Amino acid sequence: MIEGYFRAGVRFLWNKPNDAIGATNGDIVASVGAATPLTYDGLDGHRPAVDPMLLMVQAGHVIGLAKGANVAHTWLDYAPGRTARLPVGGGDILSGYMSGCMIARGTHNGAMSVFHVGTIDNNPGVNKIVRHSFARSFPANATGFFPNAAWGPGEIATMQARLGGAGGAPSIFALVTAAGAFHSILMIPVQDPGWTNPAGRKYWCVGGIKAVPAVSRVKLMASLMA
Repeated sequence: MIEGYFRAGVRFLWNKPNDAIGATNGDIVASVGAATPLTYDGLDGHRPAVDPMLLMVQAGHVIGLAKGANVAHTWLDYAPGRTARLPVGGGDILSGYMSGCMIARGTHNGAMSVFHVGTIDNNPGVNKIVRHSFARSFPANATGFFPNAAWGPGEIATMQARLGGAGGAPSIFALVTAAGAFHSILMIPVQDPGWTNPAGRKYWCVGGIKAVPAVSRVKLMASLMA
């Protein structure tokens, strides 16, 4: 379970997998994107942005990672205009970016699966197609959450300020653990002048992580049919 790695101020080298671009017809499609290396790179240099516990002792001992280690995970696609599905295989699942999409978990065709409902910002026509299509196949045992709802504008602005202006536009990611717990992760790309990365990967600073209670199937269905 990787949620313990995403403490405020932890820095990663990572290029998020590309979105799964295709027809915007609302279909449920297999998630085919491969996870890309998510490499622990120590703590961010802006001390106000770092979890105080990580400043008191060696950070690697607290979070359980050595610098340069990769975080094992599986990637769930964002397929704009469709719903991406990934059967649960015993590992932790990341997905994003999250700006309003539902993440759901339930049994589909006999397999426990996680779904990223691929709504699109400012496209209500396509979003209705996506939601209603998923509602027709909505698992009887579904639970889920809305990762973006976990963070208020003030919280995000505070974390950006702690980075001293070095942070770019923040992004939110969903984490569904192997045990089925839901978490929302705030990540901020760091753009300090003079930093170079020969591998061409982005620097990310964790803004924080929140455990999110599961939303009931009844409420999820109401959202899909709205």
